[in-house]
Amino acid sequence: MKCKGTLKQTLLKGTLIRTIGGLKQKTIFSDSHSNANNTDKNKPSLALIEGDLISYQVDNSFILYGGKTKELVDFQVLTTAKKSLCITILLAGKLDFGYDDLNFLYDGEEQQRGVVVSLTRAVSFRRTLYKGNEVAKLNIILPHQWIEDRIRCNDNFSQFISQHLANFELKLTTQILALTTDIIKSSAPSTVIEQMNLESLTQQLLIQVFMQLNDATSVINQLESTRLVNESTEYDPVLNTLMSYIEANLSLELSVSHLAKFSAMSVSSLQHKFKSSLGISVLSYIRRRRLNIAKKQLEAGLITISEAAYNAGYRHPSNFTSAFKKVFGIPPQDLILKADQV
Repeated sequence: MKCKGTLKQTLLKGTLIRTIGGLKQKTIFSDSHSNANNTDKNKPSLALIEGDLISYQVDNSFILYGGKTKELVDFQVLTTAKKSLCITILLAGKLDFGYDDLNFLYDGEEQQRGVVVSLTRAVSFRRTLYKGNEVAKLNIILPHQWIEDRIRCNDNFSQFISQHLANFELKLTTQILALTTDIIKSSAPSTVIEQMNLESLTQQLLIQVFMQLNDATSVINQLESTRLVNESTEYDPVLNTLMSYIEANLSLELSVSHLAKFSAMSVSSLQHKFKSSLGISVLSYIRRRRLNIAKKQLEAGLITISEAAYNAGYRHPSNFTSAFKKVFGIPPQDLILKADQV
């Protein structure tokens, strides 16, 4: 499946999204896109998605997103996904999304798909919208702590959630498809009984997903393929919290002294902890993450080299170009040429 769009909007990292509407029909807007590109502050925000949207959260438990929607523009949303277990089930339409360098491109008209992704730390999340694309999907987000509190043995499932960016293709059984459809239909509960029904359906679906994860012998093989990439992801709580903070604030000035104060430790202790865990300094990690985000935006044709340099914290595009080529082996101009050819 190949999707094409005219993705030429300039995006800010951490796109500000808001939803308005009644219980059923809602519209998602991008405020930061409007503010970044419109000089008229009274101009309406850019409408991204409309339809029967799910937005439901149970405190300290799961979060539901999705529904039956229509994408209104060609657009790429860039934001931060927190440490969690992410379940995505696509019933219809096209779905193009990814976490850092892990990307998925599904076409529900060809085959209904489902995937589970484990995030042991905050990452950059990307989703590309295509004008006119009608989607029926369900996302379930589970905090890792909720899962860890319930693990009592070292089985396939516990090994899976311990690996960053581990992913597992779900077999969409008749029961999983029926439960997903019922959850989407029950997306706007207005009474206590309806809320209890929605939560019950979700827990039934989670049981089916967890059983597949625990029973599948292929899970171990998938974990082996990601183990080398994730050898350094077993962070202690302090470092894990710091990583999440950095990811959520990459667009801001992040000095080592500020990060040390945030972590309640000395600068030297922070530098040592970071170096021993990841093999690079704090500032090197921040630069690399900003360059990775710039690379994704340039590949999609979303920004110019000057804009990418500014977003990545470089005052001069020439310095950005040198750093980019050193990390990725090619100059950023090559990515722009490829994006123009798509």
